[in-house]
Amino acid sequence: MKAVWDPVKLRVDGWCTRQPVCGDEIRTRTGRRYRILETHYRGERLARVDCVVLPKDADLQGVVFDWHWTPRRRNR
Repeated sequence: MKAVWDPVKLRVDGWCTRQPVCGDEIRTRTGRRYRILETHYRGERLARVDCVVLPKDADLQGVVFDWHWTPRRRNR
């Protein structure tokens, strides 16, 4: 598990709402929060977001998106 303020890169399997921008947040079901620093696209599809882990008491900024983990695909 990453510590507060550690950088993380999250792969995106699908995005259902408006596209995120720098400064928006991602929140998991456990309450873990991430601030989006950069978005990466493959064509017009969002492929990855670079984030930083936020402390639970950090001020809310931008739009908050609920994040759902997708099981990893195994290479065969």
